[in-house]
Amino acid sequence: MRCKIRLFDKENKESHKVMKKAGLITIYDVPNYGSVLQTYATLHVLRKLGFDVTTIQYTRKNEWVQSHKRGGSANFIIKQLANKLCLTPFGRMAHKMWKFRYKFLHLTREFNSLEDLEQADWSKYDLMVTGRDQVWNAKYIYGDSVYMLSFVPDDVRKISIASSFAMSNLPDMYVSKYRKWLDRYDALSVREKGGLDIIKGQLGLNKPTEVLLDPTLLLSRKEWSSLFAQKKKLPHKYILFYMLDYAFNPKPYIFEVAKYFQGCLDCPILALVGHKRPSCANGLKMKNVGDAGIDEFVDLFENAALVITSSFHGTAFALNFGRPLVSIVPSNGDDRQLTLIRELGVENCAVSVGTAFDEINPFYDTQREQNVLERIRESSIKWISKYSQKEEK
Repeated sequence: MRCKIRLFDKENKESHKVMKKAGLITIYDVPNYGSVLQTYATLHVLRKLGFDVTTIQYTRKNEWVQSHKRGGSANFIIKQLANKLCLTPFGRMAHKMWKFRYKFLHLTREFNSLEDLEQADWSKYDLMVTGRDQVWNAKYIYGDSVYMLSFVPDDVRKISIASSFAMSNLPDMYVSKYRKWLDRYDALSVREKGGLDIIKGQLGLNKPTEVLLDPTLLLSRKEWSSLFAQKKKLPHKYILFYMLDYAFNPKPYIFEVAKYFQGCLDCPILALVGHKRPSCANGLKMKNVGDAGIDEFVDLFENAALVITSSFHGTAFALNFGRPLVSIVPSNGDDRQLTLIRELGVENCAVSVGTAFDEINPFYDTQREQNVLERIRESSIKWISKYSQKEEK
């Protein structure tokens, strides 16, 4: 029997009430759990605050995006075809993501350029929002002003919700552009302290600015869990492995850590992202569950005996569910994981590459961590509520 997802738009129907209108610009369309989940969570929060909110369907076409679509080798073509036909775990996951996005993210019509967006009428919107992990990372957006709401009229309210630069400084070539467009916002919130330093220091903007929780953490573990009417059968005890290696390379150390804890806990490893054959993973044996949908993703985190990850959202969901955690953190200035870990007072869960295994402690006072998280969650939602509304004159 398949899981039934009870999403907010089926739970909070507004009848006989005119809701304020909000638009969200974000990077929602990559086959990545964090991308989809943070978009859904942002919509959920804004909906609870009384907004009828839609996600702007903007198709990026910059050099970084195009370079990841290129390929001419026979192996590349075969792999792409296998993915499209859902013959691979990644292909099945991407298809589930596609269905989820088009069913639940309330997409506008498709916009293919800044000029296309500028020709549309945004004057009827009460609020426009920028959100998402790395939405202001110059490495990926090339200073694209769409993500800084350059197409929105001056008199429409603009805020950002936990937006991330994912870098310690902007390249000099983008500073003036970021300063120009971010200065039009009524209030700015970022996800890491490094983002606060860029806005206040490098850009010199004097705006209401705050560090907020990632949108996925604005929903409690009870809210995430209650989205699912039925659970899928999982092993009694397992380690959840969730490795991303595009921002930094945690290999082969992360495999060695997983192998060590598998010996300690004597249980299987389920690889949600980052599965490799044993010959490519230092002999580590894992079960590939990389075709999981959104419902299975949440279930896997909720019930894990231990989470081992190099991902921000892997770290976020482990901590939201109060699960034991080994978060492999980078040393390249990307402070996304560390900001969250320090906020919640679980510094022992942050592990640098090369740390001796016997020095790693994935356990923490769960009740204390959950209490701190709930306090910060309430503060973050209060900030969004305050700055999403026009001040009464």
